[in-house]
Amino acid sequence: MPFVKSQGKLDQFFLLSQDLFFCIDFTGIFLNVNPMFETLLGYSASEWIGKSCGKVVDHRDIAVIVEALARLQSQKKVPPFDVRAITAEGKIVWLEVTAAVGEQVIYVIARDFSRRKAVEKQLIRNQRLFQIAGETALIGGWYVDMSEMLPIWSNEVCRLHGVLPGFQPTVKEAIDFYAPSSEPRIREVFEDCCKHGISFDEELEIITRQEVRLWVRVIGRAVRDELGQIIQVQGSTQDITERKATERQLTLLERSVESSTNGVVIVDAQRHDLPIVYINAAFERITGYSRDMVLGQNCRFLQGKESDPATLAKLRKGIHSQQEVHVVIRNYRRNGAPFWNDLYISPVRDAIGAVTHFVGVQNDITAQREYQAQLRHNANHDALTGLPNRLLLDQRLEQGCLMAKRYHRYIAVLFVDLDDFKPINDTLGHEVGDHILIEVAKRLEEELRPWDTVARFGGDEFIVLLPDLAYEKDVMQVVERLLACLSAPYWYRGGELRITASMGIATDDGTINEPRQLIQQADLAMYKAKRQGRNTYQWYTDELNRKVFERVNLRHALQQAIEQSQFELHYQPQIYGPTGQVSGVEALIRWYHPERGNISPGQFISLAEDTGQIMPISEWVLERACRDAVRLNASATMPVTMAVNISPMQFQRSGFLASIQRVLKQSGLAPELLELELTEGVLMESTEHAIQTLQDLRSLGVHIALDDFGTGFSSLSYLKHLPINKLKIDRSFVRDVVTDPRDAAIVDGVVTMVAKLGLEVLIEGVETAEQYEYLNARHSTYFQGFYFARPMSFSALRSFLDESPHPFSGPEPPST
Repeated sequence: MPFVKSQGKLDQFFLLSQDLFFCIDFTGIFLNVNPMFETLLGYSASEWIGKSCGKVVDHRDIAVIVEALARLQSQKKVPPFDVRAITAEGKIVWLEVTAAVGEQVIYVIARDFSRRKAVEKQLIRNQRLFQIAGETALIGGWYVDMSEMLPIWSNEVCRLHGVLPGFQPTVKEAIDFYAPSSEPRIREVFEDCCKHGISFDEELEIITRQEVRLWVRVIGRAVRDELGQIIQVQGSTQDITERKATERQLTLLERSVESSTNGVVIVDAQRHDLPIVYINAAFERITGYSRDMVLGQNCRFLQGKESDPATLAKLRKGIHSQQEVHVVIRNYRRNGAPFWNDLYISPVRDAIGAVTHFVGVQNDITAQREYQAQLRHNANHDALTGLPNRLLLDQRLEQGCLMAKRYHRYIAVLFVDLDDFKPINDTLGHEVGDHILIEVAKRLEEELRPWDTVARFGGDEFIVLLPDLAYEKDVMQVVERLLACLSAPYWYRGGELRITASMGIATDDGTINEPRQLIQQADLAMYKAKRQGRNTYQWYTDELNRKVFERVNLRHALQQAIEQSQFELHYQPQIYGPTGQVSGVEALIRWYHPERGNISPGQFISLAEDTGQIMPISEWVLERACRDAVRLNASATMPVTMAVNISPMQFQRSGFLASIQRVLKQSGLAPELLELELTEGVLMESTEHAIQTLQDLRSLGVHIALDDFGTGFSSLSYLKHLPINKLKIDRSFVRDVVTDPRDAAIVDGVVTMVAKLGLEVLIEGVETAEQYEYLNARHSTYFQGFYFARPMSFSALRSFLDESPHPFSGPEPPST
């Protein structure tokens, strides 16, 4: 390659440089160029000697050259500048030019940074992808002669190190500028280059005199003489601090994108069919496609036949209009499995606002969608049986009523309640109970039409909704089938279980204003079916509704009576037959309502037991009766026992014994003057517990009477074990005792048996003189009934006792 020689060491520097070095005069005429001139620009170097350097410079940069020459002519320093050179093939080459004045010449170092310029241009175009900022490289030259071992620095190298131009360091001083982390490396590569001619290109950190840390690129190579001896090491130093910062930022951005759990895909918006140019690891994981399989393709390969056309149209519209777009689209993985893609697409614009790329961020929300679907299902379905729940039932009930009204059809609601389901849960466990509930749900569904609804209403209650019935009577076919299928055996782990159901039926022809009333009506009818013996059905009627309405009102009034103390106690005397004297009284509750007047106990006691209101009532009765008993005995000539009826709920509650002790203590009544009356039903439930409680009461001295004997499921086997004092024969055996030999035989048998057991007997319901004379002639026992006295207030009782101090002998019952 032609080369015009110059003198001295500068020739070697020109010869070995990887940059474009040349000399020009002060008018810009080439005096000398190095081989890189021909290599880089493609011109013959010898042809350009004597020609103006402006000939190889793009016309847009001529002004830059002119200004630089003017400054150099004035002996002014020219900072490094960039120009565009034109190669022999007409291409543009970007050169980084550093010019310095020599002896009657200008030395120029021009470094090709076209590749970096191209990268910078590309980075600028992709600025919003990785936020890359370009930088202009500044290069300084240096060399070290082996003979002197003194580094010669250009002004730029001095500037980089924070020293004045012309600074002359030693090798040690030069190396000391490098940071501790970089010093061993620069020492090693420099020594290898000096000794063995090994070139180096390193990026290291230096610390300037001002304690500023800079990153520099240091390039060095050995220069040999004709004998191959290394006579010089020369090179360049370039400030790459900005580039390093940019690289760190790029690395951070890239690592952030790569570590993202969201899939990221970048497509080229300026190429046909928007090919993919980048995907991250999350995209590969989500879709199952590798980078090699994806790059260059359009993203539509993720779509399938079931992808929603409307969603695809929205996606295409957003891309076409170059606007941000957000869709949730059904995509497909490589293995064909579908997944829900929550996709955000944003355009990326360059410095002039042109869209160069689209960035898509995808999130696999399949699990979230499935979870939401499950939540929606759970919100409308029973977790155990999978049947619709109340919320969904209400919706379908409204639809069914609307359809009945619109098409003049009937809708029926069946309220299904399993009979005696609670004992199964209590004895066999909830696992067995759940199995039966699931089986019941299946059987109900199997017997219904596809458009019918069966819902679990709660516990062991189910609602069957039958819309679109032509005739009201059509419901009976379904009811009979359901009763039959539910009563069939249930098998669990080889064992057979039996259970039945009670059903309430309510229908409507579209005239009802409040659809939920049908459920309430069917519920009322179901309870009527329960009272009718179970395993049957009942229709809702207006009469049934009236009774329930009265029951609700009575419950409300009963609560007011409890709160406002509307009750009072009446007392009915109990007579000892042999003497005719009053031996005791039975406390009987009376309720006088301010508006309704007297309400008999038969109307409200059973309701109070069902609602639990019996507890405060019973406690009030016990406390009031004990206080009145104390007052009564204070003026009585002989002890008078107070008999108080105890409700089953009161007896079975924990703390019952303690409540008796408390009342006795507070009232001051002697325990032997208190007689608690209990029915057989109370004692038949939890017999062992009942017997223990009775024994505890007996130990207190309280008397126990078994009331209504013979009316329930009497068992003589347990009678001998019960710690009771008295047995009361029910009035039903007394009514015809004079005329019916069977009643007389029963009374005689019971009295004789009880006497053998050492117990007292009280015969209730004595209403006539004939009954009293008949019974008193045969049995020396206790009597109670209207013949002697009707229940009376406490004040009337006192008067009665004062007026009848002697044995009762009058043929007519006393007036109250």
